[in-house]
Amino acid sequence: MKYTISTPIPASQILEIQLELSCQKEELIQLQLPSWRPGRYEIANYAQFIRKLEVSGPDGKVNAEKQTKDAWTFFSAKMGNYKISYSFHAAQLDAGGSWIDPEQVYINFINICFAIYGRTDEKIKVNLDLPPNYKIACALPLEGKNTLVAINYQELVDSPVLAAESLHHKTYQVKTTNFHVWVHGEVYFDWDSVLKEFNHFTEKQIEDFGDFPTKDYHFIIHMLPFAHYHGVEHQFSTVITLGPDRLFANKEGLDRLMGISSHELYHFWNVCRIRPKSIQPYDFSREAYLKEGLIAEGVTTFMGDFYLLKSGYYTTEKYFEVLEKLMERSFETLGWQNQSIVDSSWDLWLDGYKPGIPDKKVSIYTHGALLVLAMDILLMKNGKRMYQAMRKMWECYGKTGIGYELKDFEQTVLDFTADREEMTRFFEQYVYNTGNLFDLLQNLLPRIGLSLIKSANEAPLQSDYGIITDSNGQLLKIHPKAPAFSKLMINDKILSYELSKEGLKLKVRRWGKNLKINLPAENDLYYGNYKVDYIDDSSAFDMFIHL
Repeated sequence: MKYTISTPIPASQILEIQLELSCQKEELIQLQLPSWRPGRYEIANYAQFIRKLEVSGPDGKVNAEKQTKDAWTFFSAKMGNYKISYSFHAAQLDAGGSWIDPEQVYINFINICFAIYGRTDEKIKVNLDLPPNYKIACALPLEGKNTLVAINYQELVDSPVLAAESLHHKTYQVKTTNFHVWVHGEVYFDWDSVLKEFNHFTEKQIEDFGDFPTKDYHFIIHMLPFAHYHGVEHQFSTVITLGPDRLFANKEGLDRLMGISSHELYHFWNVCRIRPKSIQPYDFSREAYLKEGLIAEGVTTFMGDFYLLKSGYYTTEKYFEVLEKLMERSFETLGWQNQSIVDSSWDLWLDGYKPGIPDKKVSIYTHGALLVLAMDILLMKNGKRMYQAMRKMWECYGKTGIGYELKDFEQTVLDFTADREEMTRFFEQYVYNTGNLFDLLQNLLPRIGLSLIKSANEAPLQSDYGIITDSNGQLLKIHPKAPAFSKLMINDKILSYELSKEGLKLKVRRWGKNLKINLPAENDLYYGNYKVDYIDDSSAFDMFIHL
């Protein structure tokens, strides 16, 4: 089968798509557009962006019936070639969407291409009708100038493409693999420095996993003029969207680039190949519930950052800042008291990628990374590390492609631990239930020579009264254990306040009314700062880096 994709009016952001396939006589063709995509366990309903789907065959127009919100069927009365034609509005510029403008064509095929039941193993060609001066960044092989070839549907929808006239392209090599770095947009960073650091963290990751089974891998990067941060993993590539572009002339921007790139490369093994059974293989027509978010994103977040430390890009001071930021994001909500990471993983389809209701859940990314830090320290009692457990996962479940369950990961970790009872209790209390991870880390970090302290910040309303506002005084968050929780409401606007030894006097506007609210002085610390530092010398933490 073959897709032909064109952009007659790029400024309209409309893709014109035609799928040609050969059909048998009286064959029922079932077209299923994906409802979600790899790397984001959330219903996206890509069919909402389709306009005017039509089918034609040897005798002209064929009736196509819509069966569900994203599925169509038709019968091929005669043997022959059939064409499915439709338009797609490509106006989502992030790492998982599709975007067309007069300067580029960027497509995630998962957004726009149909799975045909019973025929997903067929080879698929995609002809891109592009301006003659466009370059193409894609992991799929090219046949001729503009025709991509996928061995099957799963490979097609896991291989995004970016085409543009202005497309920067650099490469570096680690062992037998060529790593391609493609950038669309303004480049303000120094290429030599970036490629050097990419090479370093790539070497460290491959060294710990043992191999990298592909000849080519592609970092496809959009440098945008506005603030943005997003990445999505794929079998042989990753798409990364970052901005504002000028930020990447300095260390702050480069830290973001390195952080997300190391994270996405780690996904080459973890998720793209070491995959939970519930998404092995992918069924994009419906939700695929999984308990393994801790491994899919928690391990990846922790290890992606750790390899920047291990490769020498992060200083220890910078790595401490990374841990502090994880703690701020994880512990400044009481979601950990209400839902385990296993249950939060299961509920990704409900609210995993939005704030959700207050204090309901934990993040599989930030809370997951801190759980993995705790596991890593526990493993050190036996002279083992998380990277060794993940290499075992790679050998048992990644290379074999059989998929794993949460219990398999737990057993793998237990096989590497000295104190199985201690690790079993850890899983029971902190993975399957809602144990206090902050208290645990305060007890564990001294094993690697570090201390963890929570202290008041410079905003007394946050630290002393549990109130967080935006720059205009509108309430964003109220700590549920603070007296303010029973007197203030989210979206109240603080007009003025007065601090004294007795407490806090507030003038607040709520639903058009002005209110006066008094809060007593408290000795409790609500929202604060987290500080990670050496206890004495760096020897124990040096072992953590290099063991």
